[in-house]
Amino acid sequence: MKISPVSARSPFLIHTLQAQKTSARPGRNDLVTLSDQGKKMQAQSLANTSSLLGTLDNFMDGAGKDGVITLDEIQAYGKKHLKKAEDILAKTLKQLGLQVDQRITVNTDEQGVVKVTSKLTAEENQRLETALNEHPEFQQAFTKASSSQSLIDAAQRHLEFAKDYAIDPKAAVVRHGMGSSPSGQYVLEYAGGQASLGFRHL
Repeated sequence: MKISPVSARSPFLIHTLQAQKTSARPGRNDLVTLSDQGKKMQAQSLANTSSLLGTLDNFMDGAGKDGVITLDEIQAYGKKHLKKAEDILAKTLKQLGLQVDQRITVNTDEQGVVKVTSKLTAEENQRLETALNEHPEFQQAFTKASSSQSLIDAAQRHLEFAKDYAIDPKAAVVRHGMGSSPSGQYVLEYAGGQASLGFRHL
């Protein structure tokens, strides 16, 4: 199992939900009132916030309880679920009686359907696709692993941009762009009994 390396202990801050206090400005008498619909929306927003806060203890296996989620924690979470996807794929291949000497590439389409590219016969490839699509734990593990890698890569790009920007802002913008990210998707590549994540550009 492989996952892209990142610098250890690099802080990656997750925005926390905080109640912001506002103070009155001298000389200002602005008045804002909420309509009934606005009050309902406000109540719903508070309910959603409470629901989110109630799940934070379980977020990424409890990572970030101190208010900060590090790249190390995200990487550990991603590795855990990549290993899970790897184990499920290996077990599925064995159950289907499929021997694979070449690399298998697994991704999901826009509807979340698992797609397999391999040197297997068309019939064998279809059987593998069907089996993986009927295995929600595989899809969840793959999604969590690829989402974690996406966060790691985004953080790494940010750190590289910030470093270059401190030296030469204009050159940094030219080199990295502003707020841009690669267009594509993560794929799971399986070979030699091990899974790794790769990025496929569109």
